[in-house]
Amino acid sequence: MKNLLIAACAVGLLSSCGLGNSAGSSAGSSTSASSAGSGSSGNIFGRRNRVEQQVSKTASSDGRTLAAVIKDARIERTRDGGIVRARAVMPRQGYYDAKLVSEDAFRPDENGVLTLEFRVKEPQFNTFTSTERSREVDVGVFLSNQKLATIQSIRVVGRQNQVTLRR
Repeated sequence: MKNLLIAACAVGLLSSCGLGNSAGSSAGSSTSASSAGSGSSGNIFGRRNRVEQQVSKTASSDGRTLAAVIKDARIERTRDGGIVRARAVMPRQGYYDAKLVSEDAFRPDENGVLTLEFRVKEPQFNTFTSTERSREVDVGVFLSNQKLATIQSIRVVGRQNQVTLRR
């Protein structure tokens, strides 16, 4: 009887924290992933890990994806250079570890344009959509006066849009 009570409590706890099977939004994506024939490795109680489900062309080697929509970008001047700040709106809450990434070590191209990609890590569990303000992610990167001297404009790139800052 004691073991039955412990098992019932464990099932209740696991289902309340989202580790059990659920009829949430992951059901549609798991059926498409299961048709790929990847087997049952990585399953937790019959459900695939979300990391395996999400194969994105925009993913980088460190697991970050491009931010959905760039809402705002600006440069705040400092004595030693400037801080490029950007704000993006994500499709749901819980995105973290945001970074402005430059593919060419923060060097501008031949036209003087520095391209920065707004990259974030996606939450591993189902999260709420909620309000737009609760889905915003802010990020910044410092650029010295020496780097800013060679830059004519800065382009912040997201998945659906981009924002260009000019002098």
